[in-house]
Amino acid sequence: MIYILPTDTCFGIACAIDDKKSYEKIYKIKKRSFDKPLAIMVESYDWLKKNTSLNAEQIEFLKNYEKPFTVLTNSDTVELFLQYADDNEEHFINKDVYSEIAFRVANNKIEDKLIKRVWPIWLTSANISATGENYNIEEIEEDFEYYIEKNAVEILGGNTILDEDIPASDVFWFIGESLELEYVRKN
Repeated sequence: MIYILPTDTCFGIACAIDDKKSYEKIYKIKKRSFDKPLAIMVESYDWLKKNTSLNAEQIEFLKNYEKPFTVLTNSDTVELFLQYADDNEEHFINKDVYSEIAFRVANNKIEDKLIKRVWPIWLTSANISATGENYNIEEIEEDFEYYIEKNAVEILGGNTILDEDIPASDVFWFIGESLELEYVRKN
């Protein structure tokens, strides 16, 4: 199942981390190139601490980061998952584009509830690629009307009003073990 839900920036489109068919469908309905990886939203900073190469000092830094962020790092847990074939010997179609994994941490009840239900989620903005982010349900319904009518997408928190003035998340990685950041995108 594919989900559309509010995030700390705009509406996002997501699926469970083990749902390869929905993962591929997200690319199809967004018209997104397979060479652009998706982020993973996890339940907590503790999850990042246990499952990534981030150290305790870096995790603490993230907890106090003042803006929405996406952190790029390594994760043996996710890497093994990406390389794992299902019963039909199918891998994630673009498993090799993930040299580092982009992580976000859940920050609202809707995200928390979904992650508790399906485990971590693949996540990206809920818009057609190369168009602006969606901040209200009317935009979502317009962009994804066909899939919503076919019940291929479930909207969570559709009555949520998001602030269009909140920019997209900063995207960065830590340089080595330090707190020095290398930005991919800074807003």
